[in-house]
Amino acid sequence: MRIYRITSMVLMIACTALLVHSNHQKNETAKIVDQYFDLQSEYTKIFDDVQELEQYSDRLEEQVDLLTSFISNAEYEIDTVTSDKPLNK
Repeated sequence: MRIYRITSMVLMIACTALLVHSNHQKNETAKIVDQYFDLQSEYTKIFDDVQELEQYSDRLEEQVDLLTSFISNAEYEIDTVTSDKPLNK
């Protein structure tokens, strides 16, 4: 009878340990899923910011092209540092 009690106590302790370990694994899995969704939303935000910056860069490039089209190389020298000619105004 004593062996059965010891065996049942050992089995209860083992089952309790397995349940604790199982719950710990479930909590870790939930944390990983939460991190995944957090990273996914952060990626979406960063991707949207990059697209916005690309559009802004395109607009700036268009404005620079427009401004340089107003400057005629015959009338103005764009690079005054390396140019031998002074600016004509």
